[in-house]
Amino acid sequence: MNWRRFVRGVLIAAAVVLLGLIQAGFFDRLKIADCKPELVLCFVVVLSCRLNFLQAGIVGFASGLYMDVVYGRYVGIYAFLYLTACWIGSLLIGKAFEKNRFLGLAVLPPLFLAYEMAESLMIRFIAIYTAGGGDLYNYGYGQHFITRILPGAAYNLGVAVVFYLIMLLFLRIRRPGPEITYRGERGAVIDNAQ
Repeated sequence: MNWRRFVRGVLIAAAVVLLGLIQAGFFDRLKIADCKPELVLCFVVVLSCRLNFLQAGIVGFASGLYMDVVYGRYVGIYAFLYLTACWIGSLLIGKAFEKNRFLGLAVLPPLFLAYEMAESLMIRFIAIYTAGGGDLYNYGYGQHFITRILPGAAYNLGVAVVFYLIMLLFLRIRRPGPEITYRGERGAVIDNAQ
């Protein structure tokens, strides 16, 4: 058993639970334009930038399922949405992250806008299905986009940028020093840092 992976998984799970509790308790009072940030989503999407496709999918699905079971009305919606957002984050940012660490800041805005649009549409479809029919949007999609989707995407994007910058700072602090290897002769030192 790889203890490092196990500890990392436990730390990620603990962070998801803690952020979910903070989101449900504290950020209910900090609504802006009737929107509150989804801290767990922001955390796992930023985390998926450093994970491979499979790991990002597992983290996204598990954290979305946690949000569904604990806070959601319908089980499966957030598991699917978080899974998809983490996969997209991993695919778009993952491999290019080592070459350009600030690439994620360019990918996050359209990712969160697409997430908010997909979440709104899925919730509306389910609400109409369970109610037995009705209008998808009471006052038109344009008005809904301006009053609900854009503020939600902007709030989540702001939180995700803060998480992303914290991740970059953490990676900069814990960057290991140059690796030094010694060849057969005494005193011959080769620096493998490059």
